[in-house]
Amino acid sequence: MSLPIVFIHRGDDDYLAYALAQARSSNPHSPIFLLGKPINQPFAQNGVIHVMMDDYMEPAANFAKVYKHIHYMPYEYNLFCFQRWFVLRDFMRKHNLPKCCYLDSDVMLYTDVNQPHFESFSMEFVWTNFIELQRLERFCAYVTAHFEDLGLFGQVVSFAHKSKDHVRFGMPLITDMVLSVMYLRQFRGYRWTHGLYHDGFFDGNIQQPFMTESHDGNKKVYLKDGALYCKDRQSSRDLKLYTLHFQGDIMKNYMKFFYSPSFAQSGVFYFDYQRAKWVPVN
Repeated sequence: MSLPIVFIHRGDDDYLAYALAQARSSNPHSPIFLLGKPINQPFAQNGVIHVMMDDYMEPAANFAKVYKHIHYMPYEYNLFCFQRWFVLRDFMRKHNLPKCCYLDSDVMLYTDVNQPHFESFSMEFVWTNFIELQRLERFCAYVTAHFEDLGLFGQVVSFAHKSKDHVRFGMPLITDMVLSVMYLRQFRGYRWTHGLYHDGFFDGNIQQPFMTESHDGNKKVYLKDGALYCKDRQSSRDLKLYTLHFQGDIMKNYMKFFYSPSFAQSGVFYFDYQRAKWVPVN
């Protein structure tokens, strides 16, 4: 069977439709699941399978009893960022799925996840994962233990405090990203790649140019003969985009412009964020 693609979403946000449609366009043979609520069942179109999230919420609800909230975001929001992994674990258990590709609902997918070279790319970003059930089982146990045990939770707080990426307003932010980084660092030989893999990369955040050219403070995205690229800032080498992560409420408004079936199939363009349009490269 082709690798299943799974989204988890509670609301009926318009951008969800573009994420689902893009996944279907780039992976016509993969089953695509939306674990959601009754309010977003209408988004399950073109073969997307809607599954009621509440059928898998019992272990997630139990985790809420040990969860400790240290974050400026609302309690319910940050708690659910952890709970989704328990929901996904139990969904995979019930349906005998040994592996899946999990995507956040603000991620646009531009590559076939069934390509053999992706088999060794696993669980680097919490928003884009090729995740095996066995590893997810261990991760959920790891998260639970680090919230139940005060000594282990202290290690989480200390780890977040030492990382500039997980501190805001002088406060350490305890997120599932922090726990995933701590978890991954247990494995000998693990190397953080920032999504770089093979001949392209999985985008961490479109608002963070990092290694690529920038435009209006975001990644400068090129459209070349129907395919998306960024340019390496140092070498000017083309880097194929496997995904784009439209992190932030403002950036989600751009997702409709990045739906690949509407792309021009010839020519070279870049996306102008201020004008919200693809502009030819002269």
